[in-house]
Amino acid sequence: MIGTATVRQELPTSPIVPSLPPHLVQLGFDHVLAVQAGDNATAARLAPEVKQLSELLPAIVEPVVFPVTALSDDTEPCADSFVLDEVGVLYLMAIREWATHAPAAAAPGIARTLAHFVGQVLADAPTDVVPALRALRDERVKRASAVVENVVALHR
Repeated sequence: MIGTATVRQELPTSPIVPSLPPHLVQLGFDHVLAVQAGDNATAARLAPEVKQLSELLPAIVEPVVFPVTALSDDTEPCADSFVLDEVGVLYLMAIREWATHAPAAAAPGIARTLAHFVGQVLADAPTDVVPALRALRDERVKRASAVVENVVALHR
């Protein structure tokens, strides 16, 4: 579980989605937070940018869902772990298809599904979804910034 102010540090990044730049991570999570909070003015202000980047929200969702549903090296696989892995794959495929084929309509729905997933699976309690999303945002922005810093350092 994710505490209201912390994010599990051991979550691996998804091997499928390349790192997003920090400003896009911030944008994606801010949109999710605005939709979750019912802040229609902020959601509307961010929506044009989010909708132009049809892969943005799926790229935000994947590193949150993937580590939770993917088969783990830490435990012995069983039928339930294979089912959870497959459900995660299907969930992510559906999110990507939705974003690809109906980007304008998909953004608020994807935001709500991510908020629901975080509230039901990662937050300490379903009512802690906003603090959990903020903690995820802050951790993901921090990781994205570290990637940028490492790339810049490599090219010096």
